[in-house]
Amino acid sequence: MKLEEIAAAASKLPEEERASLASRLLHGLESPVYEVSDEEVTQRMEEAESDPGVWLTFDQLVSGLKRPG
Repeated sequence: MKLEEIAAAASKLPEEERASLASRLLHGLESPVYEVSDEEVTQRMEEAESDPGVWLTFDQLVSGLKRPG
C-alpha cells in the first residue's frame, strides 16, 4: 500500500482513531538528539517578547530543518 493510499484511508477514520494512529506513528520515530527544558523555552519566549528581531520566518525555519540528503 502506498503512502497516499494509507493517508486517504486514515482520513476516513473517526477523529479519536486518527489521533491514536498519529500518536502511535509519532512514538515510533527516533527520539530527538536534544531536549529543551521548560526554563529554556520560557527564557526564549521572554527574549522574543523583548526583541521581535529574534523571530524566524517560516521559510527560515524550514530551510534550517532540511537535512542534506
